[in-house]
Amino acid sequence: MGSLMARRKSSKRRRRTTTKLSLTGLAETLIIGSAATKMFFGVNLASFLTGVTTGSNAGTGFYPSQDGERLITLPELLGINAAGQWSASRVGGTYGANSSFNDAVMHNVRTNAMPAIATAVLVPIGFRWGKKIFRKPLSGVRKALKGSGVTV
Repeated sequence: MGSLMARRKSSKRRRRTTTKLSLTGLAETLIIGSAATKMFFGVNLASFLTGVTTGSNAGTGFYPSQDGERLITLPELLGINAAGQWSASRVGGTYGANSSFNDAVMHNVRTNAMPAIATAVLVPIGFRWGKKIFRKPLSGVRKALKGSGVTV
């Protein structure tokens, strides 16, 4: 014979979600982002954001439109010159006499596509592998960072 009592209602379990910053996730994202900007714009992520390029024809520093027609940075795209002044005529960058933005990007893709794709595939595998290998040392770091909102 079945039970005559009404079934007890259970309350929904509430999931705890925290927005923690993962240092390893951040490092992985920066490496892949740097590979992507290298593939499309010819410079790493830091150089793309700041406009400071190294090893260009003009040397090391912020040389918009003088650092080579294939090195594209965000300040150049926004129309900022070396003095930090904005001009509407410079928006989109300058790419030399016989070149355009599309030409520069296509050249960078042809030159840097394979290393960037390899980086995008191998870096997550390497991080997953590294987390398994360094599990014990990382547990100490995790304990030290516990409660700070930062994880490893």
